[in-house]
Amino acid sequence: MTAIPQNFLFRLRFPVKRVSQDVLDAPIAPEALDSSYSVPFWSLYDLPDGFDKRSGEPGLLRAKNPKIENLFDFRLGWAKEGLFFTVAVDGKKTQPFWTHSELSSADCARLCIDARDVKDLRRGTKYCHKFLFYPFVGESANAAAPMAQWAPVNRAKASPRAVDVADFKIAARARKGGYVFSAFIPGSSITGYDVDEFNRLGLHYVVRDSQYGAFVLQHADPVPCEDDPSLWASFVLEE
Repeated sequence: MTAIPQNFLFRLRFPVKRVSQDVLDAPIAPEALDSSYSVPFWSLYDLPDGFDKRSGEPGLLRAKNPKIENLFDFRLGWAKEGLFFTVAVDGKKTQPFWTHSELSSADCARLCIDARDVKDLRRGTKYCHKFLFYPFVGESANAAAPMAQWAPVNRAKASPRAVDVADFKIAARARKGGYVFSAFIPGSSITGYDVDEFNRLGLHYVVRDSQYGAFVLQHADPVPCEDDPSLWASFVLEE
């Protein structure tokens, strides 16, 4: 019998900071958000055994692979106008790229968003979205052009309104041993995005890496997390 992953026993909730007006007004930068917007990725950690007797809080997390825990960073910020996120990967021996013949193995960030953060449904609704982001597309002179795609949530009961990814703002930069890229998703592209009425989102990400495999927020294979919004973590939009 396959053991149940420890992270499957928990529902995670993270605070999300509001982005400053400077970030909103400036052209999108490859590193739009600083480290204060970082979100942990628990899939690379073991949950602690027991609790601290004095505080009653769980003990320290233990990295499953200390060699790579500092090689990845995911950052998320919000505004009434939409969502910003930044992905940084270091320690790579080769630069990422994407071509039509290598789509299945390309470096890619997969972002799942539920604008209502519903946890009692196992199938997607019209408020559930899946976006794919490729930091580098093409070859040679065109290899620095990032790209976004919309993808359906498998087995969803309903689909969100049509999305034009041309409205997204994306920027990427290769750097020694890795890359960093950021994206802005307009609220108009997220069905149900209304921060005045709903200050919480369901969210899951998988950053697929050609060298390291994948960096995952909470659940990895064989858990079908991308298709089950009840497994997505909760993100509270804070000022």
